[in-house]
Amino acid sequence: MGNQLFDPKQWPAALKEKKTVFMREDRELCTYYKFHKHKIIFFLAAMRAFRDELTQHGHTVQYEELSNDGLTYEESLIKFIKKSKFKKIFIYETEDKFFEKRLEQILLKTKIEFEVIASPMFLTSRDQFKTYLGQYKKPFMKNFYEKQRKQLKILIDDEAKPIGGQWSFDDENRLPLPAKIVPPPLPKVILNKHITDVKKICEKNFADHPGKADEFWLPVQREDAMKWLNHFLKEKLASFGPYEDALASHSDFVYHSVLTPFLNTGLLTPSDVVKATLKTAQKQAIPLSSLEGFIRQIIGWREFIHGIYQNFSEKQDVGNFWQHKRKLSKIWYEGGSTVPQLERTLEKVFKYSYCHHIERLMVLGNLMLLLEVEPQAAHSWFMEMFVDSSDWVMGPNVYGMALFSDGGIFATKPYICGSNYWRKMSKEPAGEWCDGVDGLYWRFIDKHRVFFSKNPRLSMMVRSFDKISAERKDKIFKAANILQQQLTVAK
Repeated sequence: MGNQLFDPKQWPAALKEKKTVFMREDRELCTYYKFHKHKIIFFLAAMRAFRDELTQHGHTVQYEELSNDGLTYEESLIKFIKKSKFKKIFIYETEDKFFEKRLEQILLKTKIEFEVIASPMFLTSRDQFKTYLGQYKKPFMKNFYEKQRKQLKILIDDEAKPIGGQWSFDDENRLPLPAKIVPPPLPKVILNKHITDVKKICEKNFADHPGKADEFWLPVQREDAMKWLNHFLKEKLASFGPYEDALASHSDFVYHSVLTPFLNTGLLTPSDVVKATLKTAQKQAIPLSSLEGFIRQIIGWREFIHGIYQNFSEKQDVGNFWQHKRKLSKIWYEGGSTVPQLERTLEKVFKYSYCHHIERLMVLGNLMLLLEVEPQAAHSWFMEMFVDSSDWVMGPNVYGMALFSDGGIFATKPYICGSNYWRKMSKEPAGEWCDGVDGLYWRFIDKHRVFFSKNPRLSMMVRSFDKISAERKDKIFKAANILQQQLTVAK
């Protein structure tokens, strides 16, 4: 599958012998959501490059390119298995539950012997995360991350205490990016035949999907993914920490690694990334705040989110804690917002099918929450628009973090902000747009004052709202209503 492109040199013993590998470019999976063209191009071109890699390692590959044969992935697989008379097949753990269930059901129905192999896409097994859940009343990233550090023996001393005296240096990593600092650009990508061919296929078959095929910008081969990793470690890691939350108008990627597309397809594994990162830290002077901050994303947040998905997705998928019902307007697909920070972020998403985590959480997700967007509509948009999207990625991040629509399965509070936070992290000048964003923020606080008043950490927000003059409230609420009409549609 397109998210199981693991290095054959690292395959487990059961797969070390020369095998026949089944791969299929599935039209149904390409259209399960109206995916951004870059996501489709990346997956299909990476699959074709992986086919070449497998062939070079002596494996036989049954590769089915995109067609209109009317078969599902599972039907095509069963057809091939029966034709080839295989007695047993091996499959990696499938991370998207809906597809995992479909695949295993049809294999059981046809009575084909199969063995499920643990995925190297994660450092934490499903059983290990269940064990963690059994030790706490509620899952928290903080205690999970600390356990990860100890278990993996990363950045700890001989007494299992954190190097530097604390587990997280997140408080130090909240600086805006000064205009005079220009981060290094990403490595240039040389288009290969697979990218060129798939771009044409994408334009022909998925012309109405978001994005422009001719702006595709990602490498699709393992060796190039490794070059991106090494470039990040050499050129960006040292400055990653301080500016990881920056909303910079003069740098699309700031000091972010942009490795999630490769991690989420198997071109890189978290083990690859962690080993290379720690090795770099031994050779270069990397500030601990940057090193720890990046390691936390890989062994902490990514693993935590996957575990949340595996154990709570059924509840998150249907949760609507705030009872929000609105849909997204066409601006979220075409642009034209009057809010500068939103417009810049959307333009980045349209162009790259990517933006970094703070832009996703505190710009896009924050606004969707304040605009009262239906959780499933928000989730669908994130699934469609991002090259690194998967159900296991977007479910917990959208429902749990961005919208708090699950009522707080793991998050301790909704992450919301008004214009001040954006201006602080981007140096954006104040303007009329501030009234609309601030109106949405304070209207949300007022509407849910009972919720906020009950939380000692959040009750001050209600008191702050009550101190705002009636004239100011009237002005910003009117601006909020106008902005809501522009950016959303009533159900």
